[in-house]
Amino acid sequence: MVDLLILGAGAAGMTAGISALRTAPGLRVLLLEKKTEAGRKILASGNGRCNLSNEAMPGYAATLRFFQSLGVLTREEEGGRFYPMSGDARDVRDALTAELSRLGAEIVTDAEVQAVRTAEKGFIVQSRVGAGKRKKVREDQARAVVLACGGKAGPAFGTTGDGARLARMLGHSVTRLAPALTAVETKEDVASLRGVRQRARLLLTEAGREKAVSEGEVQFTEYGLSGICVFDLSRYMEIPAGKDLKNGFDGYEIQMDLWPEMKEEAVLAHLKGRAEAGEEGAALLRSLVRAPLAAWILAEAQAGSGGDPGRELAETARLVKHLSFHPKGLKGWDHAQVTRGGVLLDEVDQETQASLIQPGLYLAGEVLDWDGPCGGFNLEHAWETGRRAGWAAAKALAESR
Repeated sequence: MVDLLILGAGAAGMTAGISALRTAPGLRVLLLEKKTEAGRKILASGNGRCNLSNEAMPGYAATLRFFQSLGVLTREEEGGRFYPMSGDARDVRDALTAELSRLGAEIVTDAEVQAVRTAEKGFIVQSRVGAGKRKKVREDQARAVVLACGGKAGPAFGTTGDGARLARMLGHSVTRLAPALTAVETKEDVASLRGVRQRARLLLTEAGREKAVSEGEVQFTEYGLSGICVFDLSRYMEIPAGKDLKNGFDGYEIQMDLWPEMKEEAVLAHLKGRAEAGEEGAALLRSLVRAPLAAWILAEAQAGSGGDPGRELAETARLVKHLSFHPKGLKGWDHAQVTRGGVLLDEVDQETQASLIQPGLYLAGEVLDWDGPCGGFNLEHAWETGRRAGWAAAKALAESR
């Protein structure tokens, strides 16, 4: 029997293990990881640079101190984002695994947890360990358990909904899981714009009502819209009750303001000036947007003006400020960065991450019903909840001896 069994060796799980062993040295701590190595999702975060925190999160200073204690120095970049000085996510992951090893924790990889149940002296966890046909059934007993095996986003990293399934086994309620921080598929055929990048201010509406605003670089793809600013809007695109994937996004619209610094009247004045100087066609939008997007806007303007040249400039100015796209869906779990939904927060003590349903159980990271925007928010949440869970579990275990 071990003292503390942590299900998942990702950001939250590894942080929980370190926090527990720093709080109560000598504890027997075991981490079970589904993939062949710990922290696979950390390695992919921030495009391989690991945007590990953001100054807008209350606990960011404690996180920076935590990583400094591991020998990981950080630098602040635009938007309050923090990255390791080296710009290499591997340094963050390796620092965590090295500290776990130094403290005496054991990590078992290729361990797919099948079930967890309560026992007289804690919990019994059943898993299948090994690769391919060589997998063997393993059973571990633990006095306490930290559930930190993530959500469903990024199944290539091992997050396939196991956390929700195991939480339900232990009596917890789980809200509907949905991909978030992901690209948007549009009803408009934008294949001709594939590869175009454009800074813009985006407005998401549902049935004409404002849902969210974001700003940044939009990336046009063969299927629709991508980029961090689009990812942030995707968090607010929920399928209404009574609808499904086929019609659940019909009420949504994304409006792009391609020149947010200028009012529509000023844009029109600029276009008229260029026209009077002899410019025509895509040249009217030179330096404002890329040529493929200019051609798209001009075609839309011509159609919207009914072929009236007098109205075409006004329609072009309107489109520069209000270029609309209509979502038909979100890219799925393979493309999503985080999971929306999870274990109800009302069922978890927010100071200790202890389950209010099952004594001896702690929950951390993406398994919880919490998600934030791009920019280090979600990793910060993982570190924070992991630290709290590890500390609280170790304290309770030490006091019960």
